[in-house]
Amino acid sequence: MNSSNLDRWLAGRMGRDTVPSRRELRDWQLRRLREMVDHAKLGSPFYARHLADFCGADLDTLEAFSRLPEIGPEQLRSDPDALLSVSRDDIERVVTLSSSGTTGEPKRIFHTADDLEATTDFFGWGMSNMVGPGETALVLLPGARPGGVGRLLDEALSRHGSRAVSHGEMSDADAAVDQCLAEKAVCVVGSPAHVNLFAHAWTARGLPRDVIRSVLLCWDVIPDAVCSNVAERLGCGVFRHWGMIETGLGGAVECAPGSGMHLRETDVFVEIVDPETGRLLPDGEFGDMVVSTPLKKGMPLIRYRTGDVGRILPRDCDCGSPLRRLDPLVRRRRGGVASVSGVFSLWELNEVMYGVPGVADFAARLNNGTLHLVVCGDASFQAVSDALGTLPAVAGGLAAGTLRVDIENKHGVAPAVSGLDKRRIEIGS
Repeated sequence: MNSSNLDRWLAGRMGRDTVPSRRELRDWQLRRLREMVDHAKLGSPFYARHLADFCGADLDTLEAFSRLPEIGPEQLRSDPDALLSVSRDDIERVVTLSSSGTTGEPKRIFHTADDLEATTDFFGWGMSNMVGPGETALVLLPGARPGGVGRLLDEALSRHGSRAVSHGEMSDADAAVDQCLAEKAVCVVGSPAHVNLFAHAWTARGLPRDVIRSVLLCWDVIPDAVCSNVAERLGCGVFRHWGMIETGLGGAVECAPGSGMHLRETDVFVEIVDPETGRLLPDGEFGDMVVSTPLKKGMPLIRYRTGDVGRILPRDCDCGSPLRRLDPLVRRRRGGVASVSGVFSLWELNEVMYGVPGVADFAARLNNGTLHLVVCGDASFQAVSDALGTLPAVAGGLAAGTLRVDIENKHGVAPAVSGLDKRRIEIGS
């Protein structure tokens, strides 16, 4: 396994000629975090109040930094301009982010030109082992407008001699396959749901397994079942990425399939904390993810509680990189749990449903004691029912008469998603 590309990026981002040790990286992070606190207090009215009792000089260890008060999505909704630490004239792009199922004001995130450049640079190095010089990646994500992820990926890959072709958010799997073939793409980038649909459409047309060499899954929670499906149907390596629009997209990426996602540690500092007490948890334990953005000057986030649950893998990667690794099993906690006759999570439902042979995609809604499922693909009703029965909460609810299951099967995978949007799944009564 070789992470030399990510390590070369790391050294360059730190202004070094050589790859740092883990200790050197941590010392560098602490210095940048201290500078971030002072910069934010100087430029942001919110942080001047929020961190009135702290200054960078007080933070002599990363543990001391972890005792700073947290912020959350409410700050990005109620008064995001108050978090700006530079002039509004220095902002290159403003992103308005509405989460499904969330009422009230959307979140607004501000990015400077330097923020966008840093993300572009990370994308280029992070994908350099998935698509090589002269090769093409098909991107199944929004990206037509300036600053969109498709544009950033195209710029990133072009610096390494390859290119990205933006298909846009996929609405027709066959059309995406047609474009992939026309562009001779060897890499596909997209959300797990859409790439899973793409892979089903690919095999439904009898196309060979040696055309696509790599896939990068991103944007949403990534079920292991989808990784297995895509690898089997396309015959390719499957890489995983984690990122947040709040932190500038690129957050962590695998150096090889199944290796765990190396964090973009110069730009996204991740802490795992106990959900109740907020204390730091050791590597290997799942907890709430709290992120900070040490080099983000425009709208720095200082100890932002993401609402995600994750963990840092406890051992070094076989590649030898000093970058810590995020477990790919990052789970979206908010809005992802339903009470039936017990509890199940959207993460569990994803694993069960995508593990059913023939399920290309699905949508779910729990309403008044009925779990409504719309299934896309050629899976049998019995196979879907049997899979749902493996969830204890579903089995218990059915046995107790407190739950009904309504399954609608939309056979086929084209014209694709048929309105199924994984980011709009509603789990909650």
